[in-house]
Amino acid sequence: MPCVIPLATQYPLELLAVQIEMESFYTIEDPSKRTFPSLFGFRTPQNMDEYLKLKAKQAKVIAKKESKGLGDKRYQGLLQHGLSKVRKLEDFAKDLSKSMLELPPETGLHEELRVDYLDHIMK
Repeated sequence: MPCVIPLATQYPLELLAVQIEMESFYTIEDPSKRTFPSLFGFRTPQNMDEYLKLKAKQAKVIAKKESKGLGDKRYQGLLQHGLSKVRKLEDFAKDLSKSMLELPPETGLHEELRVDYLDHIMK
């Protein structure tokens, strides 16, 4: 049987791949039950700020790995590209935080986020 590899593992800086990880800070109260497959090899973040800092470190690691033997200019280009993706994650985190604050308690948030995510995937 083929092994299913989560998209977040293959594309750790892509918003669509890590969106559920980010939403888990708001949908899963127990931090020990949150999973972060995109951060394989990194420590488990306790909050969104720590998550975003780890993503910036991850962008540096990826740039270094992909530019090995190709020179500093290539590294700098890959690093800028990775950090621009992290900025998109930061923007999403800000929007997500705002939307969570605007919701009244007990709205069935988890189900709503799941449906939104599935709709987004199906587009």
